[in-house]
Amino acid sequence: MFKKILLAVTPQIDTPTAPRAAFDLARKRGAELVLFHALPIGRDAWCSFDDTIPAQALNESAKVKIAEYYADDLKDIPKHSIRVACGPAHEEMLKVIHSEGVDLIVMGHHTQAVHRPDRMWGVVDTTIRKVCANVFAPVMVVTNEMTPGAEIKRMVMATDFSTPSDSALCYAIQLAAANDAHLDIFHVLDIGQTTPNPKYYMQSMDIFIDKALARMQKKYAVALTGISHAFHCWEGIPYIEILKQARWEQADLVIMAQYSGSEEPAKPAIGSTSIQVALSPGCPVIIVNYRARVCM
Repeated sequence: MFKKILLAVTPQIDTPTAPRAAFDLARKRGAELVLFHALPIGRDAWCSFDDTIPAQALNESAKVKIAEYYADDLKDIPKHSIRVACGPAHEEMLKVIHSEGVDLIVMGHHTQAVHRPDRMWGVVDTTIRKVCANVFAPVMVVTNEMTPGAEIKRMVMATDFSTPSDSALCYAIQLAAANDAHLDIFHVLDIGQTTPNPKYYMQSMDIFIDKALARMQKKYAVALTGISHAFHCWEGIPYIEILKQARWEQADLVIMAQYSGSEEPAKPAIGSTSIQVALSPGCPVIIVNYRARVCM
């Protein structure tokens, strides 16, 4: 299912969770791997900006260092290449994604301090959001180290019944079928993080849960024919409950839509449910941008 994978690489990490996941996927799937790094105007750990040099020379210098850094990991991945560009990370990455025909993007997050005054912890999830909003290819965010050679055998798909969620579910069904995996479809009744949602306190919560389960059965059952699956629903704060569900089910993967029906595209990335889930400790998360998919 994955023929060309783009890995966003950086030396500013304690544990290379995303690179290891991308290397493992490329080996198992026989996929082509593209390593990408953007050099911002300022300072970067793989390059010195003390002297003015041509951009091409700067890029080539960074390519050599990246090749040396990942030499042991790349020696058994024959189809690989390294792309380096100067400029904003998401803009340069999008150029490579579109020109290379990438069908999976793998990203992680910084866990070491980056000594640049214009960078902060939130910049990585901002890059993820900007990339997701402009590509059809799904984005896998890996924060915890994966077991080498691990198979995808159980997945959690979070839905809010919106059109983007339906599109993400179609992708999840394809992935489950390709891996012979079990799919747990999960809906959270959002009780409100700061202001309680009054409608959930006017009747028994079981009434709302039963309605949501019946809606999932009616809407998704036909599309899930032949796929091992189960429906789940309860109340809570969406990103917290999704993380709990993935942990309880011992999921290998969580799949979510980039935007839900209740989130605006311009909403700050740090407040997005998908970003909060993706950057929290747990199994890898695939964020799927909306694309017209027919499966139900």
